Amino acid sequence: MSLMMQAKTPRSELHARQATRKARLPERMLLPLLVLLIISITTTFAREGMNTVYLSGQVVNTENGAPIKNQMVYIQSEVASSGGFSFYHIRYTDDNGFFYDTLTTTALKGSMLIHAYDVNGLKYELTEYFRFLWENEYYANVVLEVFDPGLVSDFQANFDHEIDTASGDQLSYNFTDESTGAGIVHWFWDFGDGNHSYERNPTHLYEQPGIYDVSLTISTENLSCDLLSSVVIKKVKVGMKGYYHLGGHAFAGYFPVDEGTAYLYKIEEDEFIPIDTVEFDTLGYYFFYQLIEGNYKVKTFPSSGSANAGEYLPTYFGNELLWTKAELINLTQTGWEYDISMIPNHNYASGTGIIDGQVSFDNKNPEVENIEVILFDGNDYCLAYMKSSKNGIFQFSELPFGTYKVLAEVPGMYTYPTIITLSQENPTIEGLNIVVYDEDIHYGIGDGPETLISGMGELYPNPARDHVNLAFNLKQEGNVQVFIIDQAGQVTANHSRHYPGGENLIRMNTSHLAAGIYRVMVLIGNEKHIKSFIKIN
Repeated sequence: MSLMMQAKTPRSELHARQATRKARLPERMLLPLLVLLIISITTTFAREGMNTVYLSGQVVNTENGAPIKNQMVYIQSEVASSGGFSFYHIRYTDDNGFFYDTLTTTALKGSMLIHAYDVNGLKYELTEYFRFLWENEYYANVVLEVFDPGLVSDFQANFDHEIDTASGDQLSYNFTDESTGAGIVHWFWDFGDGNHSYERNPTHLYEQPGIYDVSLTISTENLSCDLLSSVVIKKVKVGMKGYYHLGGHAFAGYFPVDEGTAYLYKIEEDEFIPIDTVEFDTLGYYFFYQLIEGNYKVKTFPSSGSANAGEYLPTYFGNELLWTKAELINLTQTGWEYDISMIPNHNYASGTGIIDGQVSFDNKNPEVENIEVILFDGNDYCLAYMKSSKNGIFQFSELPFGTYKVLAEVPGMYTYPTIITLSQENPTIEGLNIVVYDEDIHYGIGDGPETLISGMGELYPNPARDHVNLAFNLKQEGNVQVFIIDQAGQVTANHSRHYPGGENLIRMNTSHLAAGIYRVMVLIGNEKHIKSFIKIN
């Protein structure tokens, strides 16, 4: 490794990680094992109040991983990303190269810059992020590499470690010897839990989560006075909650979007939970840090001041306009390549047709502002996009005659299009009512919902294998739409047909579905009904 190192910023560090495609979060947490055992490892959201960062780190030599003692370490907040949380501390490393700090804040997220200088005055810096969404305490353990010519040695113990993915056990770790030196014939590992190994590259299974002081001692043969030995100690976080980052570029055509916003949502069972909002950098890049393992969806949006505003539409990862069609991000490791190509806004020829209506919320509050309303043509190309006014009003005007689809896009709520045909005889559609429910969006023209179903039975068989049946009684004939929806909000099957009044039966094929819990949504006009069933194989 070169003796020269440029100062790193959070952004340059992110792009460096993206370029190498080997991004890994540093090991975190440092406290005695008995204290760590009481830490909650649940995914429950943290309560508001005072939050604490327990920071520990190790400064090592860039050349061989040797710990550097008595090294001055500077720790300061990035105020712009930390909600005004400001601090500046100086700490010194101990004999094993470790340093410690404790920070308290009411900020829910942020980052800190940790840096040190070598003997030549060169600055070495890293960024550590924190987020108090799932816990009120964050335990950070970082490694800062600094060049120290006094520690350049041909004989130095060093090792790396990682989860033993082959075993499938989060408490099993592989340890890899990375020591330097000739004639090494002895390796002695102390795993910090009372167990030892003499293998060069051992695998060890811990009994319980925690932070362990793991040491490796290497030595040569004990021949006369030629015996050489070296010891290194590292902090290893075992079985604790992992945190990951994700990011990507937002493109408008071939070029990154100049200005815009990215929204992050977490999918937990039937919940669609907003997590964070960030602005793009100057290269059209967005990133979210300190996320737990799980399923996420990302939406990007050109800002009003962007050169792409009006030309490109709010687009989800997977290059989709609707959240139900957006690609699910199953986050199990850090990834920087969740790129999004924003969907262009198609133009249409001018005409005299008009579609207007109102968005309302659950029939209780007629005023729903800034709801996204999208107009598609008969081929599902997006023709126009707008946000509802303060009174929930929207209008698409100067439309040529033809068939259109209108729907509202509300993250976490189900959206289904209203199909409208404008003609010489029917050039204007007024009073299009889009109702936003807690779970689903219903639509209709004219008056509010009416009860069209006088009776609906339970789904059977339940659990289901190849099919599921639904019996219902209609007060009058009408079009019935049925959707099977998985836990991620994806429509996996649908059925639409005009049914006569009276008793009816729908048989839906489920043979293609994976095992799991599904919901069946029945739409008749403005009316909705939800049923659930379990699919087994």
